[in-house]
Amino acid sequence: MKYFLLTLGFWAQGAAADEVSLRLGGNEVGLSPAVQQRLASLTREALGRCGPNTSRHPGNFGVAALGVENRWKKLLEGSRLRVRFAEPFLSESQLGGTLGVSEAVVGLEQKDLFVGPDFTRHGEVIVEHLQCGYLPSLELACLTELAPHLPARYRETCAKMERDAQGRIVMPPPDIAPSCS
Repeated sequence: MKYFLLTLGFWAQGAAADEVSLRLGGNEVGLSPAVQQRLASLTREALGRCGPNTSRHPGNFGVAALGVENRWKKLLEGSRLRVRFAEPFLSESQLGGTLGVSEAVVGLEQKDLFVGPDFTRHGEVIVEHLQCGYLPSLELACLTELAPHLPARYRETCAKMERDAQGRIVMPPPDIAPSCS
């Protein structure tokens, strides 16, 4: 009985874990459980509060609001971080309203952006977000464990970041902040 309960405890712990996958330069990157947990935490933090989104504020996207599913699929095939959250959460828009989030896809190595675009899904609803938390997004892109897998421009940009005593980015240089989606 003791071993059954122990096994059940490990199974429950594993079942509640976030599922994280990272693809960079066309290759899946193996991640330790600690790095997976850190990436999931930063993704949740970044997407907890965003600007406009295609669900609640389609007018801010114009006709691009109609192509969300295609952009999601294209991003899944490219360089990106994908997190399926064990426990869904709410993303709050700075323009009003909330959305459930059970999965997120964050672009990396994009031509025009340092981090982004940002997409979430809850059920069958796929949503694109703008102006999500840029400090956690920068933290995500500047994780030491990801540096060997990302292009040199990431390492160069991350080296410019001011950090606090705990190593967290406190304020990016003005030329970097706008490059987060």
